[in-house]
Amino acid sequence: MALLEILSLLVLITVVWLFWQTRVMAEIVKTAITDYCEQHNLQLLAVARLKLKPSRNSHGRFCWQAKYQFEFSSDGESYYIGYAVINGKQILNIETPAYRQG
Repeated sequence: MALLEILSLLVLITVVWLFWQTRVMAEIVKTAITDYCEQHNLQLLAVARLKLKPSRNSHGRFCWQAKYQFEFSSDGESYYIGYAVINGKQILNIETPAYRQG
């Protein structure tokens, strides 16, 4: 196997691994945000990833840290923007601004 083929294979494996990791994180954060909105009687409108950066988890292992933005409504008329941060598979925090109670 030529060096170029080996490097191409390593790049492909890295891209697939990154895609898989970010999909797992997206599912975890979407579930956490949905649960948060249900607990606070909010309507979840949209979720989007803002940032992705390398990090370390609580055990010191390499992982990815991502910040997600989500839109929600408390009264069905107005919407607000909140943020969620996930490190690896652990939700670090979910923040929402002050919003009108419906």
